[in-house]
Amino acid sequence: MEESGKIFLEYASLTALLIMAFSIIFPLLRLFKGPTLPDRVIALDQISFIIVGIIICDVFYTRNTMLLDVVITVSLLLVFGSMIIARYLYKKQNEDG
Repeated sequence: MEESGKIFLEYASLTALLIMAFSIIFPLLRLFKGPTLPDRVIALDQISFIIVGIIICDVFYTRNTMLLDVVITVSLLLVFGSMIIARYLYKKQNEDG
């Protein structure tokens, strides 16, 4: 029973990895085609969180827990970076308007 659980986890993580690899295409299109700066910032956030998800799938597939520290650190940096960019865009909008 334990072996079938490991096989299921491998297949599930590979399936999730393929789905996330495919889903990164749409934010990339928005990043390059986006009409405004906030659209591009949101697309960049989406891409970065998809990459974090890909790293998590790699942790499940390879059973290498060393990458979990990297995921936590990158996630914290992404959240703080998003808040800083949002604050900059808010101030820029208030100065222009």
